[in-house]
Amino acid sequence: MTLSLPLLMIKIFETISIFVIPSFLLLYQYIMFKSGVKFKDDTLPVDLNSLPYLTVLVPTKGEKPEVIQGLLENLSRVKWNEEKLEVIVISDDNEEEFNRLVEKLKVPNKLKARILRRDIKIGYKSGALSYGFNISNGDLILTLDVDARLEKDSLIRAYSHMRSLGCDAVTLNWIGYTTNKHSTLAKGVIISTIIADRSLLNGRDRRGLRIFPVGCGTLFKRDALKLIGGWDPLMIQDDLEIGARLVNAGRRICSSTSQVFVEVPDNLVAFYVQQSRWAMGSIEVLTKRLKEITSKNISLIQKIDIFIFLLQYVPIALTFVAALVLAAISFIPGNFSEIDYLSSPLVLIWLIALGIYGFNFINTARTYNFSLVESLRALGKISSYTVAISPFILIGLFSGLRKTRKYIVTPKGTKVTTRIQYPILAFGIIFLLSSLIYLYHASYITGTWLLYYSMGYLFTVLTFKREL
Repeated sequence: MTLSLPLLMIKIFETISIFVIPSFLLLYQYIMFKSGVKFKDDTLPVDLNSLPYLTVLVPTKGEKPEVIQGLLENLSRVKWNEEKLEVIVISDDNEEEFNRLVEKLKVPNKLKARILRRDIKIGYKSGALSYGFNISNGDLILTLDVDARLEKDSLIRAYSHMRSLGCDAVTLNWIGYTTNKHSTLAKGVIISTIIADRSLLNGRDRRGLRIFPVGCGTLFKRDALKLIGGWDPLMIQDDLEIGARLVNAGRRICSSTSQVFVEVPDNLVAFYVQQSRWAMGSIEVLTKRLKEITSKNISLIQKIDIFIFLLQYVPIALTFVAALVLAAISFIPGNFSEIDYLSSPLVLIWLIALGIYGFNFINTARTYNFSLVESLRALGKISSYTVAISPFILIGLFSGLRKTRKYIVTPKGTKVTTRIQYPILAFGIIFLLSSLIYLYHASYITGTWLLYYSMGYLFTVLTFKREL
């Protein structure tokens, strides 16, 4: 059948959105991952007596006292000169909750810690970091979330790496953990976090590309932060935003293998909140800091890589839009559903890219002592949930373009009620019905792909309560 120009344009759009762009990003990530596997720290011997003064900034709001207490206990055990270490916990809780928090917290012996409340709240997490930075004393500044935990020598190793390479900031290596041992989603996020850290940080760093700080676990030099004016309280994505300005100022950000353990989302709501906020933040930085990331200090290859990095959530949203278009066409009276829009040799490249990602995911999981069954279940769960939150990723991307944006704290380790399963179920049914229409009209590739895509939504609705 000869296609009219509008239908031909739809076919091209669908092929690019569903097969080409996702395949490119999966293969690009894999290349960076293989490079990251070979990454090694450069270290120099460190004398504890010669260490600089270090401030640890910990923003908090609505967190359980025992979680913060756990971090304080952890920091009291890390290897550093205790006379040159201070912890500043910045609370955005209301006065009553803050007072209750202070009453319950017990600062370990020899740990210098201040627990403060912002009376005037400007911005969200970035505002809290800015507030803490302005009253801090450290020559080095470390940002941590309340659920973060460090190995005893993590800071020494990160600082040694910083000294050896002359870096202005060093990111720690994210290792996910969960208190919900029954959550398959959490296991999937743990594995995908390892892959992302190895590729987006270690791999890109090893290839001479510009990496950005991470919000939890970046060690900054104070003079680098002062040069750019510290954190911008009005921006949501504190790490990417300050990274853009550091890069523009010609400052070097390095990655490391020093580990920081971070709690990962263990339920559908926490996962969707985290991912949609990160999607919003990446577009916010891309649009609000475009001048900085197109600076003359950055080579063309580095600029292209930064754009790829900041646009990493777009393929998820674009695939959802493409699926909606296919579904809408199938319900229009006429012979539109008789066209196999996804019939293309490029489907083979897409299948190969998916296969490589799946193999790498399982291989990484096995390296970290997950069984084969656990690895396969985790892969299925994280894949399905990522598909299911696609509509919210799209909303998050558009929210990043708005003048006013809202920061929502990821509800980790807590049971939450939700209604997001209802739109997820609705989309699943729509895509399932559309797939059956295409299959009925012998549009086998389009129908099969929509059937596969709908399963992510339906599987999520059927299983999300098991994660709670």
